[in-house]
Amino acid sequence: MSKTDPDDSLTEGTQRLTRALEKLGTKAGQLQKRLQNARDASDMDEDRARLAAELDEARSRAATMEDAAKEAGMALDGAIADVRAALSDSGAS
Repeated sequence: MSKTDPDDSLTEGTQRLTRALEKLGTKAGQLQKRLQNARDASDMDEDRARLAAELDEARSRAATMEDAAKEAGMALDGAIADVRAALSDSGAS
């Protein structure tokens, strides 16, 4: 039966513990990076949803403005027709 030196056992145990802690640190770093990537993806999803809502609002305002422009154009066409008719009537008199 061979006896091991307590100092050798302690050194070996310390080395094993150091390697285990290094592996744990590496895994913790990897998990932290994955968590940050998930947060970034979530932030992008929120930004995308906000931008989509803003785009919908802008499209709605644009449609309202188009309708108002059409109504204004029709009113102007009517006013022009009235002015022409008035000019024609005054020129014929």
